[in-house]
Amino acid sequence: MSPPRAVLALALLGACAQTGPSSRTLHYIDKTLVTSAPVDHRAYGAYMQARLALDAQPPDLGRALQQIDLALRYDRDDPHLWTTRGEIELRLGDVDAARRSSARALAFGPEYPPALQLAAQLQLPGGRQVAEARPR
Repeated sequence: MSPPRAVLALALLGACAQTGPSSRTLHYIDKTLVTSAPVDHRAYGAYMQARLALDAQPPDLGRALQQIDLALRYDRDDPHLWTTRGEIELRLGDVDAARRSSARALAFGPEYPPALQLAAQLQLPGGRQVAEARPR
């Protein structure tokens, strides 16, 4: 007598169950394998559009800001996106807005090197001392 199909299906699912992190979340930073949640594809796409606008000759800072704001709609907690926004605002000459974005970046990633560098560049309280203490 053969086992019911449901029992076979459950056995197959158990055999295929993955243990540990998904290969989709693994990547290398320097030579260390780490895992992190995948980013929202819409945020990533908008970020890439912002980066292309920044790298254009001449840079299209208005489009870059528009695209980074779109990216932030999908991922509000990413220190890299806030740092990029601060860099764009600084290039646009809006130092106060750049300081606010830099502060948000540090709130979400207090040890994030690009956020620390931007804070030092903007001379935010504490930013210069922390950034200068880090080896380059």
